[in-house]
Amino acid sequence: MQEWLQADNVRLIGITGTGGYGKSSLVAKVFASTQSFEKQVWATFSQNYPFAVWGRWLLEKLGKATPEKEADLLTAVCNNLRTGRYLLVLDNLETLLEANGEWHDKTYYDFLLRWLSSQTESVILVTSREQPQLPPNSWNYCRWLPLKGLSTDAGVALLEDLDIQGTDAEIREFVKQADGHPLLIKLVAGVLHADEGDVVDISALRQNIFEILGLHRYDSEASIGKILDASIARLTPKLQQLLFNLSVYRPAFNTTAAAALLPEQEVTQADLRGLVKRSLLQENKIESGWVFEFQPLILAYLKQQAGDLTEVHERAITYYHSIAQESASTIEDIRPQLEIFHHHCELKQYQQANDILDSCNEFLDLRGYYTTIIELSSRLEKEWQPSNQDKNSEFANVLTYLGSAYDSLGQDKIAINYYQQSLAIALEIGDRTGEGGSLCNLGSAYCSLGQYQQAIDYYQQALIVLRETDHHDFRANSLIGLGNAYCSLGQYQKAIDYHQQSLAIFREIGDRNGEAASLNNLGNAYNFLGQYQIAIDYLQQSLAISLEIGGRGGEANSLNNLGNAYNSLGQYQMAIDYYQQSLAISLEIGDRIGEAGSLNNLGSTYDSLRQYQIAIDYLQQSLAISLEIGGRGGEANSLNNLGNAYNSLGQYQMAIDYYQQSLAISLEIGDR
Repeated sequence: MQEWLQADNVRLIGITGTGGYGKSSLVAKVFASTQSFEKQVWATFSQNYPFAVWGRWLLEKLGKATPEKEADLLTAVCNNLRTGRYLLVLDNLETLLEANGEWHDKTYYDFLLRWLSSQTESVILVTSREQPQLPPNSWNYCRWLPLKGLSTDAGVALLEDLDIQGTDAEIREFVKQADGHPLLIKLVAGVLHADEGDVVDISALRQNIFEILGLHRYDSEASIGKILDASIARLTPKLQQLLFNLSVYRPAFNTTAAAALLPEQEVTQADLRGLVKRSLLQENKIESGWVFEFQPLILAYLKQQAGDLTEVHERAITYYHSIAQESASTIEDIRPQLEIFHHHCELKQYQQANDILDSCNEFLDLRGYYTTIIELSSRLEKEWQPSNQDKNSEFANVLTYLGSAYDSLGQDKIAINYYQQSLAIALEIGDRTGEGGSLCNLGSAYCSLGQYQQAIDYYQQALIVLRETDHHDFRANSLIGLGNAYCSLGQYQKAIDYHQQSLAIFREIGDRNGEAASLNNLGNAYNFLGQYQIAIDYLQQSLAISLEIGGRGGEANSLNNLGNAYNSLGQYQMAIDYYQQSLAISLEIGDRIGEAGSLNNLGSTYDSLRQYQIAIDYLQQSLAISLEIGGRGGEANSLNNLGNAYNSLGQYQMAIDYYQQSLAISLEIGDR
């Protein structure tokens, strides 16, 4: 497989085999050990995701823009995978196939065909129980590895590790009967230990194991089902119930978490290790202690057989509430809340799930976990069907969360679509606060697109509506938006007036994040006016607040604008240091707009230092991102600065070409 990954003409590597042979384990080993790819993405198809859902998810993972039209998604996925050297794993591909081998969603087939016919340095790794049908002309670019069972010698070694003894002939015969299937061998060993004790002789089988199971020939799927039935039947009633209850957990769990699902009986680590010994659970050592999880095939079987687990999901919710922290500083601190959200959705308790989303959104947004917000909100969008006016209002908030997250990722056209849906609901149910908030959000999205006059119109409408409400936060945000729009139009004093109004409101209501944003924008406006020391004072205040509250996006913005101020003062190395800090944060949180801005500013600064090729490299990177996300203002800035660099190099015609392109965009969007 390592040789195939380095081959020039190999674009797809597939591992096939029935469940339990270790396809995913093998690919995970390759995934962890290879170092020749600039980015690696693992996608597990736990369910039959439509290509429209999976394609958007993949582009987000790659940090690429998602096209507005679904019809353009296939092309966008293929094109973006060709922009670098990526390793993409498609685990459990058989989930996308019907029983007759046809695709549930034919777009995946089209994707693979287009992929195999393209020139690319990226590679796709596939695991599947069956090899999908592809045309013969694509075979030259594929390598398929049918994963068979263990060799007889390896099977014998495994049985020795499992404390199964016997004559060499008997053990080898059993491995051959099991076709070397590792999971099946481990499960049979578990059954034997349950019947015979700690050390078992293989002769305890006494006859063909598959005849005992009522199977006339070897069939791994049927055999594992039968063995699991036999293994579970040999458990005490307590352990049987515990095993099925544990199947509701998504992440690995410890003994305390396991005990919470069977409160009427004592659950010990010895109980869980007994299940490990029967190969019904897997055990791993982490820093905080031992944790347990299921092999995917066993988990799927248990979910199929478990029956009604409503009460168990409720116990899981109670457990996660018991370990949830009152305050959070890292994403791990709110993991219990995210699991509570999941279990409420499993119980179709969408109102409660929405309450969890409301409580987590500010934290996730502050720290730039936009894709997590999209994951949670998208589930509610797809599954929740509100039944009354109050719930419709809350559903509109879910759409707003989606819009805001996509806006923060620079995917403004998708954001506008969600904001428009939210606005429509607010108008329908007469929610004036929701209406004002949606209008404000639309202003923000159009401002990001460089359509400043349209943004101003939305902000002004929002202020008119919000004067009827007591929602000061939305009013202040609208004032900030107006300040930013007028700043982009070169009307700096007007911008400062709006930012001062927003700052007063945020301080009055104690909104520290809003206060930081207003201070940052005031610093930006004074920087444009050439009053650099005033600008630096405002920006340092903004940075201090963002550091205090953990606002990563605000921190990046303040650092970037401090870089601008020191750049204007001719202190280029200090400016570069601030830009690099800002860039690192934007990359960390997936802020494409911030990433493009920092790259653009680095390019401009290196141009001032007469390091023109370094400048051009940064500016080309910035331009590429702005083109991807549709950021017209950023595109114009990068083109203008590229003109500066080529002008400095004496390549005047190329400089003129870049300036003309920048001028055309600035005229188009009204950026004076």
